[in-house]
Amino acid sequence: MSDIGQQRYPQALNRVLNVFGAVMVVVSAVTPAGAVWVIAQVILQNQGSGAFWTMIAAAVIGVGMCFCWAELGAMYPIAGGDYSIVARVMGRLPGFVMFAIFLTLAVFIPSAIGLGAGQFIQVVWPDVDANLIGTVLILVATLSAILHIRFNAVITGTFLFIELGAITIAVVLGFFFAKSGLHWGELVNPHVFTASGEASAASLALIATGIGVGLFSYNGYHWVIFLSEETHLGGKHNKLVNAIFISFFITVLFELLPITAAILGAPDLAALQNSVSPMSYLVESLGGHTLNVVVSLAISLAIFNAVLACIISLARVIYSSGRDKAWPGVVNEMLTTISPRFKTPWVATSIIGGIGAILTATSSVAALVTFTGVLLAAEYALIAVAALYSRIVQKDVNRPYRMPLWPLPPLVALIGTIWTLSLQSTSDLMIAAGILVATLIYYFVYLQPRGGTHWQMLEAVHADEEPEVAKNIT
Repeated sequence: MSDIGQQRYPQALNRVLNVFGAVMVVVSAVTPAGAVWVIAQVILQNQGSGAFWTMIAAAVIGVGMCFCWAELGAMYPIAGGDYSIVARVMGRLPGFVMFAIFLTLAVFIPSAIGLGAGQFIQVVWPDVDANLIGTVLILVATLSAILHIRFNAVITGTFLFIELGAITIAVVLGFFFAKSGLHWGELVNPHVFTASGEASAASLALIATGIGVGLFSYNGYHWVIFLSEETHLGGKHNKLVNAIFISFFITVLFELLPITAAILGAPDLAALQNSVSPMSYLVESLGGHTLNVVVSLAISLAIFNAVLACIISLARVIYSSGRDKAWPGVVNEMLTTISPRFKTPWVATSIIGGIGAILTATSSVAALVTFTGVLLAAEYALIAVAALYSRIVQKDVNRPYRMPLWPLPPLVALIGTIWTLSLQSTSDLMIAAGILVATLIYYFVYLQPRGGTHWQMLEAVHADEEPEVAKNIT
């Protein structure tokens, strides 16, 4: 056992956020408005009015995941988040598999969101290139993400209230300004529509195929864990638990309401489903072009806000991987470089933003969204397994929070995610399998022979508690 495992991580990040600030950053990363206008639009386009039940199913899985992350995150409040949890519960190899999944997500998520900005700028400037706008947005967000996290918390919080206002406009239009009555029957008997307006029943299988995208649209509410080393917890990990549940509640409320409003209030459900931007169609048809321009600009701000918050959060995971010695020495040193002025991991932040900008310049929204949904389902399944495994094997570990009704929440989440994975496209599953193979090769060829010096897990530093001698995982 290496001596490196007998100490805590140093407190290199600046613990300046309160729980409210952390929630603002995290919900901004989720970006309810950007998720509905960009990610969930794929569900409206593929599942029609069945999008309501797709989002409900994703939320049910999300409830189970909330309990899993709350219990495990309170045990291990570390910037590495999911991979740190899995490694400490199930061992280094499962932890590295989780890291590989999340590394891929860290590259794809900002791009999938950023690509949506162009289509809303096009409402004002029709000839603008959507990929170019998304690329510039990610580069600007990356520069901002390097700045002090308290400054960025203020920015993200301000922009978050703007995007919640845009969502409120869409909800009010759908529920109270429908021109042909509300389509309540579509919530009970959902349909999908062809471009010519022909309707057919949305089958359970069709509704279920969109759950992965639904998980993506809600994803991020647990990222409070990534910021736990920059948040004042006062030794009370229930604050972290509360932040996860508050973030989840805000996310589901402000995504499910506009999706429901669109299905109920759209003048033409076929036009809604077949629109390039279903939510923009709703606002334009019920509120007029000028209001749609205003809302579209607000959504563009929301997307910038989301990309900024995503890069901030995801960079902490990349920083943590360097601290845990996942890479060759010089790479680890680069990734753990902290700005002396802003106390942020500026190299890790720059790498996430740079790769995201390249991907944004060369990709499409739909391709990124469906593939990312597969990886998220795999991530969720691993966390659910860890929540089951931890209670069975780690019987003597201190648990600041214990989920109620165990093992029901992780079982619901696990069954839901496995079902979701079984319905995804073969091509997306094959790409995920390829990532797994590459991960295993890297682990067994490079990391395992260097087990005494690489992929070492320490205990998180808790600035509000007396230091203790930490244990290394074996």
